[in-house]
Amino acid sequence: MPWLKALPIKSDPVKVSFYYLVVLYEYLTAQPIKIAKKVLDFVRSKKYDKKVQLVKTVPGIGTLIAIEMLVELQDVSRFKSTNKFSAYIEVTSEYSTGENKRRGRIARCGNTRVRACSVEASWHLNTKDSLTRKKYDMPKRMNGAKRAIIAIALHLMLRVRRILLDKALCYHVCSIII
Repeated sequence: MPWLKALPIKSDPVKVSFYYLVVLYEYLTAQPIKIAKKVLDFVRSKKYDKKVQLVKTVPGIGTLIAIEMLVELQDVSRFKSTNKFSAYIEVTSEYSTGENKRRGRIARCGNTRVRACSVEASWHLNTKDSLTRKKYDMPKRMNGAKRAIIAIALHLMLRVRRILLDKALCYHVCSIII
């Protein structure tokens, strides 16, 4: 930035225009830092501090994804079953008749922010957890990477739900969900 500000521009209209572009750039690059600080203050609040720490025990979930999930989900105990929870985030649609289960496309009518966070976290989880990686590899060969990661996202969200309901760390519930 000092080099840009020191450029010798002779034309006054270009100089003024360039000056305002530099000011705009500095303002826009400072905003994500300010927003991140505000979010971290929010994370440290009494309401979310312990929940964020619990959700962060899941490999692949960091502070920002944890707080976004928690803000969107609020109280997970309002979902009486895993089916109702899955329907809320709409990670997958399932058609069941008797013993047959068929998973369809994502209906895109659930909570898009939670779904996006779960998919993003699933890609990270996929690299950190060998059991998750095995669960990803087989469907990937048959159905492709996108469908496989959606299956991992569903498992991840069910894991997050169980952690929040039990108020227990991830290593206590990993084997229960997956």
